[in-house]
Amino acid sequence: MLIVVILLMAVVRVWNHRGPVRAQPFTGPLAAILLVTVSGLTPAEAGLTLSGPGYAVGAALAVAAGYGVVLLVPAGRHALAARHYPAPVRNAFLGVPLSTVIFEEVAFRGVLWTLIAADHGPGWATASTAVLFGLWHLPDRGEVAFTTLAGVLLSVLRHLGGGLLAPFVLHWTANGLGILASAGLRRSRPGDSGGAGKC
Repeated sequence: MLIVVILLMAVVRVWNHRGPVRAQPFTGPLAAILLVTVSGLTPAEAGLTLSGPGYAVGAALAVAAGYGVVLLVPAGRHALAARHYPAPVRNAFLGVPLSTVIFEEVAFRGVLWTLIAADHGPGWATASTAVLFGLWHLPDRGEVAFTTLAGVLLSVLRHLGGGLLAPFVLHWTANGLGILASAGLRRSRPGDSGGAGKC
């Protein structure tokens, strides 16, 4: 079953890179449902519960505080402002959760983590899904290293919280707030008429 799940994930990855961009907000949720169905897990077993709200709030506050610190540092503000996201509000609140977070969390911290943990325990599930999550972000080597570490943290939250709520919130907050912070900085720069502030 694990091989089938990984093969389906690979198909989704190829489709997201080769298929039409407008299909991605539909692909993510539909592929997540398909993975859970094919895995034979119940939604609750795959982590689709509301357990762990304290971890979710803590994760969101930690990321928000991190961005607050970055915004206090000139180099951090410059790095954030250098990024450009078209339609940032729509991207942050629709594109990120639908095209990225839902599928990746259900796939890596929901289905894969649960299947591996059932046979080998949570430690092995955390390590292996973190590595696979990093490889998911090839070919950028820097991003692979970062996302592997992020995969460890997200898996720990999944284990501690008992579900996907905390990793989902952390994943969205890291990506969504980054887009909004970048757009806000670009909009506030004198003479910047770029479209980053448009929805």
